[in-house]
Amino acid sequence: MSAVIEIDTLVFEGMTDAEAHRAASAFERQLQDLLDREGLPEGKTSADLDRVDLGTLPRTMTSPEAQGAELARALFSELWR
Repeated sequence: MSAVIEIDTLVFEGMTDAEAHRAASAFERQLQDLLDREGLPEGKTSADLDRVDLGTLPRTMTSPEAQGAELARALFSELWR
């Protein structure tokens, strides 16, 4: 099964444009990897991603790539709640 996920806005405050681009790329790679390995929970569809609001997450990682990957893991774990 494949899904197309389109993200309208992804904001990484306090980053330069280049850092935000690196974080967004890491986010996309991590989310794709999680979906490829685990898929979506039974009964969930890609449309359920529209309903997830992660709000503001604390920064626990330092690099843009780590922050992007952390955000993807947080989004993915919300789907499994």
